[in-house]
Amino acid sequence: MPMSPATRIASLLVLTTLGASVMAREDRPVRSVRFVGPVERVTTAGLPNLSSILARLAAIDPAHPLGDGSTAQTLSLFGREDLIAASSKDYQAKACAPVEAATDVLTEIERRARTTSIVIITESHERTDHRGFSAAVATRLRPLGYDTLALETLSPSMTGTPTRDLPAFVRQPALPYFEDGDGHYLSEAGYGRLGRRAEALGYHLLAYEFIDEHPAADATMDQRIATREEGQARNLAAYVHDHPGARLLVHVGYSHAAEVPRADGTRWMAARLKATTGIDPLTISQTTCRGGGGEVRLSALPNDEPPGTFDLVVDHPTARFVRGRPLWRQRAGDLPVSIPRGLYPASGWRVVEARPVGEPAASVPLDRIAIRAGDDVALMLPAGRYRLRVIDVGPALGSQTPGKPAL
Repeated sequence: MPMSPATRIASLLVLTTLGASVMAREDRPVRSVRFVGPVERVTTAGLPNLSSILARLAAIDPAHPLGDGSTAQTLSLFGREDLIAASSKDYQAKACAPVEAATDVLTEIERRARTTSIVIITESHERTDHRGFSAAVATRLRPLGYDTLALETLSPSMTGTPTRDLPAFVRQPALPYFEDGDGHYLSEAGYGRLGRRAEALGYHLLAYEFIDEHPAADATMDQRIATREEGQARNLAAYVHDHPGARLLVHVGYSHAAEVPRADGTRWMAARLKATTGIDPLTISQTTCRGGGGEVRLSALPNDEPPGTFDLVVDHPTARFVRGRPLWRQRAGDLPVSIPRGLYPASGWRVVEARPVGEPAASVPLDRIAIRAGDDVALMLPAGRYRLRVIDVGPALGSQTPGKPAL
């Protein structure tokens, strides 16, 4: 008797699980990944917290996925850094001189962090290895008394917002994971893992993005930047004032960590926060230099940056990919697990997610990746038991009811 589609998918999951287990026995005897239960299949219509980024993914031509910076960020959010690395400036090598006689990078950050109460670290929104490194920094700083993790991406809340409308990290601070509605680009699996690490370490999560309630219609771009930077600095300064003794790790994008004015006079958030609080933060850039060596290292601030812009410059190696996924994830302990061929779409994009058994579908999964017909990409997961969900990106699936097992 021929197998039904559901039976074929279940069989593929068993084979995939066995393959992951065999690999784990060969390389790590006590480690394995298991998929449990039927695959859940949903459409974008039932996912309001993901609707905007799924719409951006749907607008990208799967056959020619390269485009502008927004396209690159969207593909990275869905685990496809491999598709953007050749064209994104954030992956192109920028040679910087190494710091002579530098100690281990994390050891030096820890040493410098002891002398202040605010550490600010940058990321590229297109490179998940930056989030992995920030998670390592958060781990090293927690024993020093750093207790607050301020994230640029977290959704701020207006005063008087009803409790039911607050993001989950505010309503339920004990949750061990982020939910997709907690912020703009934290739905990327690496950002979700940064949140999981912070929760496990006992950090308080702080949203500090500025909401301009009365934006000037005729404001220039420079004026809009200045308003935002001042608002962010003011929000962080207010928290410092109201929480004496708090020590903050602030995770930002790109130039927000610059603590001296730029050559054009622009004053970014860190410079304003320093002036407002009188606290000299430890500022760390992960976006200034890249590709300088085979391991993460400290580099000197290049001559095209004003002196003192950042205290430390972290230089990540050139990104490498195995089966479409960044090699750093394997080095951090993830296992590459094949996606069953029956889950690949005939056309367009499909998103595959893996969550630990027992977690709700609202949580940011441990992996989330967009796949196309003809791809051969892997899920990257720590050992454990997972449920899979697939999201069909595009028109509704006829009579398929969102949330039902795949057929």
